[in-house]
Amino acid sequence: MKTTLTILFLTVSILFGFNYTLNGVNASDSMVCVGGNGSSWDSINPQNIEIKAGESVTWRNPMMVSEPHTVTFIMDKDYFPPPATPVRISNLTELKSLLPNPNIEPLVVTDQNGTTAVIVDNARHYNPTAIDSTGNNVTNLAINGKYSLDGAEKFVSSGWMWPKGLAPAGLPPINNFTVTFEKPGTYEYLCVVHPWMNGVVTVK
Repeated sequence: MKTTLTILFLTVSILFGFNYTLNGVNASDSMVCVGGNGSSWDSINPQNIEIKAGESVTWRNPMMVSEPHTVTFIMDKDYFPPPATPVRISNLTELKSLLPNPNIEPLVVTDQNGTTAVIVDNARHYNPTAIDSTGNNVTNLAINGKYSLDGAEKFVSSGWMWPKGLAPAGLPPINNFTVTFEKPGTYEYLCVVHPWMNGVVTVK
């Protein structure tokens, strides 16, 4: 019975061109796993994928523990997003934590010129973001979104993707990212959390 249902499902899928959807992901998309379990936790599978112009790739984080990964296209190396950055503040600025924990102190630094700065998280390291070819137009992408990439952008990122249901409380529950590649070319990407994790999409 189970075999008969499987054959029937595959037959219907073929007849209708695999156009059904599951959680917003079209079944005709190429699927890539970012991260794995056990010794493959920092792997991308498949690492290299080939598609045609106009087709899409969907990435997901399949891990069983709460470990984030990103899919990040950096066309301009100056746009690698550090996780934190010093932000200049006035010497009169009073910094107060919103948490009741008594053991919290902001990380404040002063350079050799006496400029005071506080170290803050860089939203572009964590959030889904696209920056156009001019570097002036920044788009905050929807979580678990779909993006059409033309290759002229300086930066496109999924944001921190978590295994489904394992995003820490208060953080966006990102678990997949879909990119449609509009033009032929070779598109390299990496995980900004673990930069040695990298992959390539070749578009014919």
